[in-house]
Amino acid sequence: MKTIQAYRFALDLAPGQERDVLAHAGAARVAHNWALAKVKAVMDQRAAERSYDVAEELLTPSLSWSLAGLRKAWNATKPEVAPWWSEVSKEAFNTGLDALARGLKNWADSRNGKRAGRPAGFPRFKSRRRTTPSVRFTTGAIRV
Repeated sequence: MKTIQAYRFALDLAPGQERDVLAHAGAARVAHNWALAKVKAVMDQRAAERSYDVAEELLTPSLSWSLAGLRKAWNATKPEVAPWWSEVSKEAFNTGLDALARGLKNWADSRNGKRAGRPAGFPRFKSRRRTTPSVRFTTGAIRV
């Protein structure tokens, strides 16, 4: 069995550095909220179409809930949604999309009885004020 080792650091940031880190955390929040709005819009549209007895093959195409599917949709529209996207790391957007993909999977598995434990709720939008800013960097070497 392979063991994974992780480290957590508390950083003492200068004001400029803190602004940069918060920009990355904000980018994760923006990507998460954008993708969640897109998923909800498609789900609501498909539900409305079903209520009018639209044939299954004619329904609005569903959006993939996987990280790869969400990332593909994000990359197609990020210049319009976040024109400042090139100022932050791609890992910031990936953090938000990954959290949403995991939340959607947990919710779906919970509804289908494939997930143990208490039922998982549908993912919620992340608030700028009420959410602890966070971002994960998972690729490349990180030097402190």
